[in-house]
Amino acid sequence: MKKIKLIIYHPYSHIGGADNSLKKLLENLNYKKFSITFISLNRSILKKDLKNKVEFINLNCSRTIFSILKLRNIVKNFKDSKKFSKVIIFSNQNFGNIISFFSLLKINKIKKIFIDRNHLDELNYGNNFSKKIKNILLKILIKLSYRYANLVIGISKKLSADLSKFCNTKVKTIYSPAYDFSIFKKASKKIKLTNEFDYIINVSRFTKRKDHYTTLYGFKLALQKIKKLKLILIGYGPEYKNIKNIIRKLKIQKKVIILYKKNNPYPYIKKSSLLILSSKYEGMGNVLVEAIALNTPVISSNCNSGPSEILLNGKGGDLFKVSDYNELSKKIVNYFQNKKILLKKLKTAQKKLYRFHINKHVKIYTKIFNEI
Repeated sequence: MKKIKLIIYHPYSHIGGADNSLKKLLENLNYKKFSITFISLNRSILKKDLKNKVEFINLNCSRTIFSILKLRNIVKNFKDSKKFSKVIIFSNQNFGNIISFFSLLKINKIKKIFIDRNHLDELNYGNNFSKKIKNILLKILIKLSYRYANLVIGISKKLSADLSKFCNTKVKTIYSPAYDFSIFKKASKKIKLTNEFDYIINVSRFTKRKDHYTTLYGFKLALQKIKKLKLILIGYGPEYKNIKNIIRKLKIQKKVIILYKKNNPYPYIKKSSLLILSSKYEGMGNVLVEAIALNTPVISSNCNSGPSEILLNGKGGDLFKVSDYNELSKKIVNYFQNKKILLKKLKTAQKKLYRFHINKHVKIYTKIFNEI
C-alpha cells in the first residue's frame, strides 16, 4: 500500500508551543501509513528526537521569502514520485502559509493545509513603521491566499471564528495537544527550591508579546502585601536584557530567578504555587493546560484567544485585562490570602483537560490526512 507523503513546512523551528505540538503529533502518527518530511529555514530542534522517523530538510534561508523556489522544487519532486498515494503540505503560521501558497502556484494535486497558531491580534502590534506596513501586507495576503487551501485550521475557537470572518473562509478548530502524560515523568525530576518561599512562575519566550513587564510590575505590587514570594521566569529570546533591566529598576533582583532556555520547565511548574501568563495575544497558551495538569493554579491575561477557553471563561482559573498589572497584583494577593477559591477553579479546569489530550489530537489529524 502506498504511503501518504506529509510535508511539514515550519519556517522557524525553536523551543516553544508550536514545535511541542508538532513533535507530539509526529511522534504518534502511524509511520506505516505516512512518509514525513519536515522543512524549515533553520536546523530544527526536533531533529534530535525524530531523526529516525522523519526526514529533515534545512533550507538555509535567512528570510521566508527566499524559500519559495526551494520549497517549490522539493514539493514538485514529491508530486512527481509514484511512491505516494497523495502529497499534503501542512504549513504553520501565517507567513509560512503565505509562502506555501506562492510556492505551490500552478502545481496541481497537492493538498494544502494551513494552520494558524496565533490570533489575528498579532498583526495589530507593530513598534515601528516598517513592522506596521509588513503587518498590513500580511493581512492582505492572508485574505488572498487562505481561500485556496483545502483546509484552514485554528488552535482555539475564538481564533478560528475571527480568522474565518476575516478571510470569509471556513476554519476548523483543533486544540493543541498540550495534555500529554509524558509531562508527569518530566515533572518528577528533582530540583532545588527552598521551602522558605512561595513561588510564582511564568514560562514563556522573552518577547514583547508575552508582556513580562506586566508580570514583573504585578509581582512587585503583590510583594508589598505578600512578602514570602519569589518569581521564576523560564524562557529565552530578544527581550532577555530588557527584562533584566526592569528587574533592576524595580529593585527585585533578590526576588526573581531567571532560568534561561530550560528544556524541562515542568518540575518548576509543579513546585510553584501559581503560574502566570501575561501575553498580549496567544493562539492557545499550552502552558496553562500543562500547569493545570500538574495541579498548579493559573492566572492569565484575557487575551485573544486561547486562555479564556482553557480556563472556561474564568471558571477554571483567574483572568485579568491585558497589560493591567494592578488587576494582576490584586488577583495574586487574593490567591495567597484565600487559596480555596482558585484551587476550586483548578479542579473544575482539570475535568475538561480531555479536550487537549494527545490521543484525541492524533485521531483528528489522521482522519484529516486520510480523507482530504
